[in-house]
Amino acid sequence: VEALPPATDAPGIDEARAVRPEESYGLRRLLRGFGLPLLVSLGLVAVDAGMSLLLPVLIRHGIDQGVTRMAIGAVWAAAALALVTVLIQWAAQIGETRMTGRTGERVLYSLRLKIFAQLQRLGLDYYERELTGRIMTRMTTDVDALSTFLQTGLVTAFVSVVTFFGIMGALLVIDVQLALVVFITLPPLVIGTFFFRRASVKAYELARERVSAVNADLQESVSGLLILQAFRRERSGGQRFAEGSDSYRRARTRGQWLISIYFPFVQLLSSVASAAVLIVGAHRVDAGTLTTGALVAYLLYIDLFFAPVQQLSQVFDGYQQATVSLGRIQELLQEPTSTKAADEPLDVLSLRGDIAFEDVDFAYGDDEEALSAVSLSIPAGQTVAFVGETGAGKSTLVKLVARFYDPTGGRVTVDGTDLRSLDLTSYRHRLGVVPQEAYLFQGTVRDAIAYGRPDATDAEVEAAARAVGAHDMIATLDGGYLHEVAERGRNLSAGQRQLIALARAELVDPDVLLLDEAAAALDLA
Repeated sequence: VEALPPATDAPGIDEARAVRPEESYGLRRLLRGFGLPLLVSLGLVAVDAGMSLLLPVLIRHGIDQGVTRMAIGAVWAAAALALVTVLIQWAAQIGETRMTGRTGERVLYSLRLKIFAQLQRLGLDYYERELTGRIMTRMTTDVDALSTFLQTGLVTAFVSVVTFFGIMGALLVIDVQLALVVFITLPPLVIGTFFFRRASVKAYELARERVSAVNADLQESVSGLLILQAFRRERSGGQRFAEGSDSYRRARTRGQWLISIYFPFVQLLSSVASAAVLIVGAHRVDAGTLTTGALVAYLLYIDLFFAPVQQLSQVFDGYQQATVSLGRIQELLQEPTSTKAADEPLDVLSLRGDIAFEDVDFAYGDDEEALSAVSLSIPAGQTVAFVGETGAGKSTLVKLVARFYDPTGGRVTVDGTDLRSLDLTSYRHRLGVVPQEAYLFQGTVRDAIAYGRPDATDAEVEAAARAVGAHDMIATLDGGYLHEVAERGRNLSAGQRQLIALARAELVDPDVLLLDEAAAALDLA
């Protein structure tokens, strides 16, 4: 790998269009914009298939015109043409592999951008409803299944289809009687393929659902490992994971069992057809109505005739996984966001900070109302604290002001304007939000504080830290502001994470600052 040249190829994708939301999304929409490279790939595939069809013709010519007549020149000519044919086929295969590989990666790059943009558009209700592991499966396992099919399976399928019908025509041209002998095997082949496809679709759909459950259980167990170990639940957790994995194994085994029956069945039909053609053809050769070269070419074509069916059957495994994966990705991309943008959103340059709740009702999904007929007004410049028992709706108020949710009744306004009328991105640029659980991304402490303002200078970052009392704490860390923060900030205490989160909110110089128990983990002494 180290000896390979560096990858300098640019994807050449219209990223703005790739991240745009769409009402419907299927394979045709997925491949939109890649017509030219796909046509080139299909052309190379046609050349590949054509060369494979030409070889038996050359062998037939070499036998009938060369071997039978003891004409060595005809044999050499057939051999030379066969060599040229193989070289052309080899070059076509190299070209189609490179073209489909590059095009497939560009398609998947565009798809990943679209999925990630959709995940960022969705409201918090989606993430509170869906397991994280299932969401990750969409971006990883499902996209990988599409990748495998687009880069290898799609080309193989097209080559197989072209080869299959090309050979069918060649069999009819060479000898109709022998073709009828071969075609006797087609009805059982079609019937077997129909039942195999119907049964395997169900097996693969079930397998994809179960692997999502396994991924979700793994993600949850890793995230909650501290609690799992503290309460000594390793055994039950391992047993639950083993049961889920075994359920996935059984679903996959069902699919593999179907393959183990179908592939040998196709091979059996191929052998029966070859034997029947050999018997009938031998009598025809003996009677002088068929040449030896034609019989040899026919037998070669029979192998090529059933090989595409076997290849299509092998591709079918990847096709089924890709179909199920694309369907699940479609569901995600068509998931409506709970905080829909206005038709003509108002840009927000600055806020005075007048917040008002006007007869607001709110419920999480189908649960009971968390807020009912709430009306209050907070003038700009005031500091207001909400006090209440757990579950009273304090955090819900913060989420509504930040427009992580929209009220189910009434409206929330800022400076007299309904939040649903504002451009969400520019509105949140004027907010500073510190949640209950301070989430820090990987990077340095400086990066964590400057997350909302990546262009901030070191002096501005330090000033924000001093303003919230975080500077002295940061100075005690190894490396200070260059101290590496682990995933989720797990190498820092809860109090240290909250101080950094406060500095992060301070740095953006917000017009409205929202604190959701932001000092709960701090030692105020």
